[in-house]
Amino acid sequence: MKGIKKNWNIENISYLQAKKRFLIVIIIMFLLIILAFQLFRFAYASYESKARLNTNIEKALYILEEGGLDFNIDLDKIVPSPDPYIYKFSISNYNANNHSDVDIEYQLSLRTTTNLPLVYELYRNENYDEENAVNLLKDMKIKQDSDGAWYNSYQGEEKYQFPYTENLTDIYTLVIYFKEEHKTATDYADTLENIEIKIDSNQVTG
Repeated sequence: MKGIKKNWNIENISYLQAKKRFLIVIIIMFLLIILAFQLFRFAYASYESKARLNTNIEKALYILEEGGLDFNIDLDKIVPSPDPYIYKFSISNYNANNHSDVDIEYQLSLRTTTNLPLVYELYRNENYDEENAVNLLKDMKIKQDSDGAWYNSYQGEEKYQFPYTENLTDIYTLVIYFKEEHKTATDYADTLENIEIKIDSNQVTG
């Protein structure tokens, strides 16, 4: 009887160990599935964000040498709205035919007239509605030109670099709010607003 009891104990222990190993394998597989799902969600979210960022770019600018360039944004028929107006442009150190052969750095500034009560935000390589997106337009100054016209001026504080060893593009999203509360104000009827974006660039030395 003792021998039979001993064999039963050995078989019982072996069964419990096998069951334990099986449960451990199941738990590990379950955790791996959860990890894979989370990684997929992150990858898809990153892809979706990148895809959204690259859509509807209205103007592509190429900085291939020292100097500067500027352009105006057309605000034809802008009216008060609960939704912002979105304008996108890109700045690159290459195009289909040329590539900068030196390291370039650039700085961006924005100037607007004061005809309409508009609120401006600017984002670099970010979707404006993403959490923790950084608005670059923080330091606004009101200036007067030689003709007596007043302007809102935003001077970018940071300079961004394009090493010549890489093909690089920065995508900017300009967000303009014309608050709906102004829809009954007749003062703004048929009023035009001019927005000028200027890029100063130079070769990186040293």
